[in-house]
Amino acid sequence: MTVPAAHGTTTISDRAFTRIAEKLASEDEHVTGRPHVSASVCGAVAAVHCDLAVRYPAPVPRLAAKIREHVRRRLRELTGVAVENVDIEVVELVPERRPGHRLA
Repeated sequence: MTVPAAHGTTTISDRAFTRIAEKLASEDEHVTGRPHVSASVCGAVAAVHCDLAVRYPAPVPRLAAKIREHVRRRLRELTGVAVENVDIEVVELVPERRPGHRLA
């Protein structure tokens, strides 16, 4: 068995990084629909912007903080890229539908 003398490098395209971030942003039960995510990666540092539709009522500031931390932490674990900034923009509030309740 030979042990390599040096490690190679792994490169993750911006598109792949963005798709991973998109999946992570959609994992919260309060997020509805597919998030629109943009990301810029420069070396081993990234910034992410997420436009989300969330189910209402939900504590939007706490929800945004939770999603922000989840995306930042998991992107680092999955890609090795440090995410300096995760902007969360709630672009739509979707009312929760209750059985037998019709919206006017």
